[in-house]
Amino acid sequence: MDINGLITEPLKQNRFITPLEQDILDIWNELQKHPLDMSSANQKIVSNNLKYPDIYTKVSVLPSTVQKPVQEITETDLRYILDSQLAFLVQKEQEAHSYGQ
Repeated sequence: MDINGLITEPLKQNRFITPLEQDILDIWNELQKHPLDMSSANQKIVSNNLKYPDIYTKVSVLPSTVQKPVQEITETDLRYILDSQLAFLVQKEQEAHSYGQ
Protein backbone atom coordinates (compact mmCIF):
# COMPACT_ATOMS: atom_id res chain seq x y z
CA MET A 1 0.00 0.00 0.00
CA ASP A 2 1.35 3.45 -0.85
CA ILE A 3 1.57 6.43 1.52
CA ASN A 4 -1.81 7.75 0.39
CA GLY A 5 -3.39 4.40 1.20
CA LEU A 6 -1.82 4.46 4.63
CA ILE A 7 -3.66 7.67 5.45
CA THR A 8 -6.93 7.06 3.62
CA GLU A 9 -7.63 3.61 5.06
CA PRO A 10 -7.63 4.76 8.72
CA LEU A 11 -9.72 7.79 7.76
CA LYS A 12 -12.36 5.54 6.25
CA GLN A 13 -12.56 3.67 9.59
CA ASN A 14 -13.15 6.78 11.74
CA ARG A 15 -16.66 7.66 12.82
CA PHE A 16 -15.93 11.39 12.95
CA ILE A 17 -14.13 12.82 9.96
CA THR A 18 -12.86 16.39 9.99
CA PRO A 19 -13.40 18.62 6.93
CA LEU A 20 -9.71 18.23 6.04
CA GLU A 21 -9.94 14.45 6.27
CA GLN A 22 -13.10 14.50 4.14
CA ASP A 23 -11.31 16.54 1.49
CA ILE A 24 -8.47 14.01 1.49
CA LEU A 25 -10.95 11.18 0.99
CA ASP A 26 -12.81 13.11 -1.72
CA ILE A 27 -9.60 13.67 -3.68
CA TRP A 28 -8.65 10.02 -3.22
CA ASN A 29 -12.05 8.90 -4.52
CA GLU A 30 -11.79 11.30 -7.46
CA LEU A 31 -8.41 9.87 -8.42
CA GLN A 32 -9.81 6.32 -8.38
CA LYS A 33 -12.16 7.09 -11.28
CA HIS A 34 -11.12 5.64 -14.63
CA PRO A 35 -11.72 7.49 -16.83
CA LEU A 36 -11.54 10.63 -14.75
CA ASP A 37 -14.72 12.72 -14.62
CA MET A 38 -13.15 15.93 -15.94
CA SER A 39 -15.96 18.18 -14.70
CA SER A 40 -16.05 16.68 -11.22
CA ALA A 41 -12.25 16.74 -10.95
CA ASN A 42 -12.12 20.38 -12.00
CA GLN A 43 -14.82 21.30 -9.46
CA LYS A 44 -12.87 19.55 -6.70
CA ILE A 45 -9.67 21.37 -7.68
CA VAL A 46 -11.41 24.76 -7.64
CA SER A 47 -13.06 23.96 -4.30
CA ASN A 48 -9.72 22.96 -2.79
CA ASN A 49 -8.05 26.08 -4.17
CA LEU A 50 -10.64 28.24 -2.40
CA LYS A 51 -10.55 26.30 0.88
CA TYR A 52 -6.79 25.91 1.05
CA PRO A 53 -5.01 28.92 -0.51
CA ASP A 54 -1.73 27.72 1.03
CA ILE A 55 -2.05 24.43 -0.86
CA TYR A 56 -2.99 26.29 -4.05
CA THR A 57 0.23 28.31 -3.75
CA LYS A 58 2.35 25.20 -3.14
CA VAL A 59 0.89 23.40 -6.17
CA SER A 60 1.19 26.52 -8.36
CA VAL A 61 4.91 26.91 -7.75
CA LEU A 62 5.84 23.28 -8.43
CA PRO A 63 8.27 23.15 -11.39
CA SER A 64 6.00 20.90 -13.45
CA THR A 65 2.83 22.97 -12.90
CA VAL A 66 1.94 24.80 -16.11
CA GLN A 67 -0.88 27.28 -16.61
CA LYS A 68 -3.06 26.38 -19.61
CA PRO A 69 -6.27 27.64 -21.17
CA VAL A 70 -9.27 25.59 -19.98
CA GLN A 71 -9.80 23.99 -23.39
CA GLU A 72 -6.23 22.61 -23.35
CA ILE A 73 -6.38 20.95 -19.92
CA THR A 74 -6.10 17.16 -20.14
CA GLU A 75 -6.97 14.32 -17.80
CA THR A 76 -3.26 14.01 -17.04
CA ASP A 77 -3.16 17.67 -15.98
CA LEU A 78 -6.13 17.26 -13.65
CA ARG A 79 -4.73 14.06 -12.15
CA TYR A 80 -1.40 15.82 -11.54
CA ILE A 81 -3.10 18.71 -9.72
CA LEU A 82 -5.33 16.41 -7.66
CA ASP A 83 -2.38 14.20 -6.77
CA SER A 84 -0.34 17.24 -5.73
CA GLN A 85 -3.22 18.60 -3.66
CA LEU A 86 -3.63 15.20 -2.04
CA ALA A 87 0.04 15.02 -1.09
CA PHE A 88 0.01 18.49 0.47
CA LEU A 89 -3.28 17.89 2.31
CA VAL A 90 -1.96 14.60 3.71
CA GLN A 91 1.12 16.49 4.87
CA LYS A 92 -1.12 19.13 6.46
CA GLU A 93 -3.14 16.39 8.22
CA GLN A 94 0.02 14.70 9.50
CA GLU A 95 1.31 18.04 10.82
CA ALA A 96 -2.02 18.65 12.59
CA HIS A 97 -1.75 15.24 14.30
CA SER A 98 1.87 15.83 15.30
CA TYR A 99 0.85 19.13 16.94
CA GLY A 100 -2.04 17.41 18.72
CA GLN A 101 -4.82 19.25 16.90
